[in-house]
Amino acid sequence: MRRGLAVATACLGLATLSGCAGWDTWPPIEAGDRVPTRDEAAVNQTMTVALARVIADYPPRGGANQMVAINLPGPLVSDAVYRRVAREVEAEVSGNRLVKPLDEASMDLPIYHVAGVRIRTGRAEIDVLRPVFGAGELDRSELNNDQAYEGYTVRLSGGFRPWHVTWVERFTPGIIPTPAINPIDQIPDAPEMPDADPTDDLTEEPAAPSEDPASEPPADPGQG
Repeated sequence: MRRGLAVATACLGLATLSGCAGWDTWPPIEAGDRVPTRDEAAVNQTMTVALARVIADYPPRGGANQMVAINLPGPLVSDAVYRRVAREVEAEVSGNRLVKPLDEASMDLPIYHVAGVRIRTGRAEIDVLRPVFGAGELDRSELNNDQAYEGYTVRLSGGFRPWHVTWVERFTPGIIPTPAINPIDQIPDAPEMPDADPTDDLTEEPAAPSEDPASEPPADPGQG
């Protein structure tokens, strides 16, 4: 039996309520879909719950212990988030199935893709693609072949409470386009800030008055 994923966004005060449950669309359809401030918690939690449901209910060919990889959208995740989502999906999937972030070493595993994210306050729809081939049966040049994956739109409710699945809609291969491959080992690292030099004194001393005689005002010729 699957355990409920106890993930909820904590909101403190009425001033923060508008951003608690999230509002996001990926990939963007219109210019208005490009949110200036992404609700990363809602995005990560809904992707986790949706992937766990599809992997658990629609496992790959190869038995209960078949390892799988997940492909997450590059614009939505960092290296650390990618790994955390994989760990949480693995914890939610029943059995001993291992879930890995997609990398060069896991390209031959069955790959589950997150193909779309649509969050509207307390409702969400996550598009997940499930491989129809077993491990090693799909050539790497075919990883983006739309016919190699069945599509599922997972509808969720949550935001002010833990996200949970309310409906799963299944599509034949090719209906939901396959997203770009985003291996975790190709995600650029966050830029490192240079260490501050403790000998640097950032406080500017006031300039001393000039002692250059040329800078002094000329003497009054009427005084002598």
